[in-house]
Amino acid sequence: MKNKKTFRIGELSKLFGVSTDAIRYYEKVGILNPKRNAENNYRYYTLDDVRKILTIRELLSLDFSTDQIRDFQQNRSIAKTQEMLKEELAVVNSEIVALFEKKHSIETRITSIDDSLSLTADETVRCLNLEDRECLMISQTNLPDDYVDYFVTRYIHTHSNRIDTIGACDCYTLDLAGSNPESQYYRTENIFFYSTNQFYQTNYVLPAGKYLSLVYQGHLSKTKKLMPKLFDYAKSHHLKIAGDPIEMCHLDEYETDNHNEFITELQLPVH
Repeated sequence: MKNKKTFRIGELSKLFGVSTDAIRYYEKVGILNPKRNAENNYRYYTLDDVRKILTIRELLSLDFSTDQIRDFQQNRSIAKTQEMLKEELAVVNSEIVALFEKKHSIETRITSIDDSLSLTADETVRCLNLEDRECLMISQTNLPDDYVDYFVTRYIHTHSNRIDTIGACDCYTLDLAGSNPESQYYRTENIFFYSTNQFYQTNYVLPAGKYLSLVYQGHLSKTKKLMPKLFDYAKSHHLKIAGDPIEMCHLDEYETDNHNEFITELQLPVH
């Protein structure tokens, strides 16, 4: 074997552990140029081809393109090798940054969902003193539920602003006075997103202040049934209403299709 200078395609396939089709593909894209037997036109490969395939396999494993490999094969030099490796290193570094961003996004979503699950959804009214909360306002007009995703998508494209809906809290300021008393839902004044772990560029602030809060689990129609508890609490504790109530959907159809798993918080600004 040590004196063997030419090889059949099957021998190289076995040597490198790749299919014969892969080796033929290297020839097709111009990164391998085996000689042909003049008598039968069979391909035969030299020791130099063995070196080329070894290099091809190595560069492919580093995600170099066939165009880059062909250029390298035709213009090999120390300078070219360094240049090619440095260019690929820059690509890899960029991919690493993107992977870390994706990892952070996934971790943030998990944390946000865990935080929502830790809320005490016992329908008890609590009084909270909250700081300013940075939010992303999507629309300041009433939207039917079926159109929310449409407007979110339109906002993303018109503002080039990424919005991660899974693990974020979609919120609605409620227009109680303008609501249809026959409907099981309140009319909304707007839609905005809020997250304690920022998923997006913000453009709106929920002002700091005192808020009455009630958290419940279950179908969103419970909002209308439970809202009077906030107003009754405010009245019994001599608190003045400072604005319209807010429905904060911590967990909803973005995370589950089981309405029993929905977690919603109602907040009413008071002073």
